[in-house]
Formats: sequence, structure tokens, C-alpha cells
Amino acid sequence: MHNGAGIEKSTHHRIPLDPELPSSAFETAQEVATDQTRQEEAVFERRRESALKHVDTIRRQARELFSGDADYLRFREFLRTERLRVRDLMLPPEGLTADSAAIRRDRHQRAAAFLRECGVSSDQFTRILNEYRDGMANILESPLDVNSGTVYSVNRFQEMEESKIEPRAFTIRPPFDGWQRGWHFANLAGNGFTGDRFVTLVPESGIVGHQVQVMNLDASDFDFAEAVADAQVAFWFTPGVTGTVRMTIEVQCQLATHSLRTVDEWGTSESSTTQTNFLMMHVLHPNVAGPSFAATSDFVWRTDETQEVFRQFIPTGATVVGRLSSNGTVPANQPVVIRAGTRTIASSFTNDVEIHSTPDFRWVINLIAIQIV
Repeated sequence: MHNGAGIEKSTHHRIPLDPELPSSAFETAQEVATDQTRQEEAVFERRRESALKHVDTIRRQARELFSGDADYLRFREFLRTERLRVRDLMLPPEGLTADSAAIRRDRHQRAAAFLRECGVSSDQFTRILNEYRDGMANILESPLDVNSGTVYSVNRFQEMEESKIEPRAFTIRPPFDGWQRGWHFANLAGNGFTGDRFVTLVPESGIVGHQVQVMNLDASDFDFAEAVADAQVAFWFTPGVTGTVRMTIEVQCQLATHSLRTVDEWGTSESSTTQTNFLMMHVLHPNVAGPSFAATSDFVWRTDETQEVFRQFIPTGATVVGRLSSNGTVPANQPVVIRAGTRTIASSFTNDVEIHSTPDFRWVINLIAIQIV
């Protein structure tokens, strides 16, 4: 779903079929899933309101550096024109032999000269950018997740005393009958970012993953965006006693990469990008406040330069084990749907730095074990 505020959101799911369960169990699972979606959307909206308030303050300070709104708007138009001019210089045939570093230096010099002409120093702009960066960092640190779990290498997990799964634990392997996929993207401030995702979700094989893309090709103002993608399998579980759900999930890495490309549009600029992947569990019961998460891979990059960065912290083919607990108890003998899979959060804020942010994660679920503690 799209709206005029630069927000996209969608969620789709399939509750597993089980003819032996009462219809009330299915109804409860559906109601909890819908209610949880509303709660997360409320969190997104609060973050967006905080970001808008902060950016409005920073924009006002930036405008006040100029003698009037006309000069400030003329400066923004100058930066847009420079971006198009540089793009044309890099087109063939001349672009094939062009010195891109020299073109960027000339672009920065022209922007600095324009500021001096307007009576604005680069130091003043830098001070405002620092305030923008620090304020946005605080908003970015507001958690969208309850990180109530830990991910271990399989060797490390086997060395732990509490690693053994009790023989009475409920265990399940692929194929799975149920699934969920969710997506949220929002321009929390400005409207320069676009977001997209490519979901890999094969419940029959236990494959969950997604590539998330967050891009800003015209970062001509203070922009801030956030994307969240989920991919999960789902199954029924009936606890024998009342207690907290503890999940042990073993997954094999098919892909776990962080990619970022930035282009500095002029000399006084700023950007920060975060990409984080999690294993996740969601017990669909009214007593459980929401999903639980365990981080697998985290990437944070701040830059005001033109750069290309690629990182892979978890090797392809590696097996890791996640241990997660529900943030609420479930009653004995009441069937519940449990979801398990992965979430990726990608966020960026920028001022005059073009952003291409692409985290790409895919996991194969080998085994899930459930215990009540």
C-alpha cells in the first residue's frame, strides 16, 4: 500500500491448516497477527514524527544562514543543476576518458564559491550538519525490535552447557505449511528516497530471505528513510505447561552481504547508513507483546565522500544457531501459531550524498526446537 507521505506497507501471511484444531484457535491467531501489524505501524509513525520535527528545525537553521529564502532556494537549485551537469559530463563519448576525481573536485569548488557569494561559510554549514547527524542518530537508535536472543556459531553453541535440547522438546524441520512476509518503507523526512525488496520465501524448503534496496539519487536536501522486511515460516504448537516459549533455530547461510555506494554531491555533506539482519520468532498469542529478535549481522557506515563498500561477515554455507525467548507466557494446552524467520532493517539519513544501500540475506532453516521454560 502506498500513500502521499512516501510510505509503503504490506503484510501477507498464511496460517497453517490443521483440521484437528478448533476454529477459535485460527481466529485468535488472525486477530493477534492483525493487532501486531497495527502496533508496529504505530512505532513507525512515532519515529517519522520525531524525524520530521528534527529536520524542520535543521532546515530552518540552514535557511537562516542565507539572506533570505530566495537565496537558499537558489542554492538548492544550483546543487540540482550541478548534479545534472556532472551526470552529462560522464556520458559517452567524452565520459569514457573523463577524470571523475577532477570533475568532483571542480563540483565542490563551484559549490563553495556559490556559498561565499551568498555570504555563507562552509564551517557554518558543517556545524548544522553535525547537529543533524547527532539528532538523527538518536532517532535511529530507537529500537524497532525487542532483541531478546543471541546467535552463535554452531561450534560455540555446542560448547555451551545449556546448548543441549531436551529430548522432550518439540522439534520441526521443513517442509512448513504456513508463512508470513512483511514490508514497510517510509521517507521519515524529505522525499528523496525510494525503497524496494525482493523476497525469497520457500516454506517447503525452509528458505527465508530478502534483498532490500534503499536509494536516493537526488539527495539535494535533508532526507531520512527506513525499510523493514520480514520473511517467516509458520507452524502450530501446543504447550504442555504454562510458560515462556524458548526457540532454538539452526540455519545455514546462503547469502549475507552488506553493500553500499555513496556519491558526494558537494563538499559540505553528511550521510549515515545502517543495515542489520536478525533471526526472529513471533508467537501469535495475546500474552506475547510482539516478535523477538537475535541479530546476525550489523553494518554501520558514516561518510561524506564518494565510496563503494562491500562487507560479508558470515561466510556462505556457515551454520549458526539462534536462541530466542518470547516476551510473554502462553497457557498450557492452548494451540498457538509460531513464526520463525528473518528480518532486515535498512535505514539512511543524508544531506547531499547520493545513497545506494543494499543488504542481501538468505537462510535455510534446518531445524527448530521449542521448549517451555
